[in-house]
Amino acid sequence: MDEEAKQLLREEVALARENNKVLHKLLRYQCWSRWFGIIKWIIIVGSAIGAFYYLQPLVNNLWSTYSELLGTVSDFSVKSLPR
Repeated sequence: MDEEAKQLLREEVALARENNKVLHKLLRYQCWSRWFGIIKWIIIVGSAIGAFYYLQPLVNNLWSTYSELLGTVSDFSVKSLPR
């Protein structure tokens, strides 16, 4: 092989190594991105479930108050109003 072909081959090998480094960085970034996405959704769903768990007694209390209010209003009729 002549010197020009050897030089081109060296440049080609250097470019291939550089491309390999860039591809490995992209794969590493994609892997970390996937894990952080999974962790993000675990936090979102977990906090929603936790909020429901801790707010359920408050919601039940408000619902029972609302039901009692509706029962009181339904017992109240127009005929019982003074004229």
